[in-house]
Amino acid sequence: MAVSFQLSALAMVAALLTVVIKKQSPELSLVLTLCACSLGAGLLLSYVEPVLSLARSLAERAQLDGKLTAPLWKCLGLGLLTEISSAVCTDAGQSALAKLVELGGGLLCLVVSLPLLQAVLALIEVLV
Repeated sequence: MAVSFQLSALAMVAALLTVVIKKQSPELSLVLTLCACSLGAGLLLSYVEPVLSLARSLAERAQLDGKLTAPLWKCLGLGLLTEISSAVCTDAGQSALAKLVELGGGLLCLVVSLPLLQAVLALIEVLV
């Protein structure tokens, strides 16, 4: 719970500072935003391992092959990276770049998911 307050405080202070700094130095404002995002990600990093551990445990219990779960994790990572990158581009006033990043993230998720789709199609062929 304390991390939630720290993250919120970090975001509010960074947002306030970027609004003040943006008038005089838009570049410095963007750097501040990137630094705040990096610090926020660092605060959350320790909470990723328990989630990954539980997901691995569930995959083992369900006897899922790593080849089937890997695309899901890759898509999750791509989605998070795409969301953050798009938001930074939007904050920098580059909405066209933000949309390009979003389009690229969606396309890459499809590409990463191809092995999973092929496995599903092979399963359907066996069942039919």
